[in-house]
Amino acid sequence: MLQKCENFQNAVVRLSEALAELAANPGSTVVRDGVIQRFEFTFELAWKSLREYMEDQGASMDAVFSKQVFKAAYAAGIIDDGQVWLDMLASRNVTSHVYDDSQAAQVVSAIRDRYIGPLSTLAQFYTGN
Repeated sequence: MLQKCENFQNAVVRLSEALAELAANPGSTVVRDGVIQRFEFTFELAWKSLREYMEDQGASMDAVFSKQVFKAAYAAGIIDDGQVWLDMLASRNVTSHVYDDSQAAQVVSAIRDRYIGPLSTLAQFYTGN
């Protein structure tokens, strides 16, 4: 469990670095795409580390899908805003299945404005536990 949490924490740092690089180079589609890619693997590590953390804490985790894990984490008080995590899931699904510049721009805006905060908060939660 510890390794997965550390991997998630490192992924959040890398995502933050990519967002900073995009802020410095806002027109770069290569950097934009890097932000999206880093978001994808950060999101995957987020829900998988949450599942392992809750199992480690003794929770009975029948949850095998990210949506179930986020609902359980919200119910347990580990995450504050269940809806933002479900929105992240929707954005993750968009980036995995359909790709165009307009959607990419929308996802990157959501990562910067709505998602990096909760991801960082979860990373800090693991540091305190």
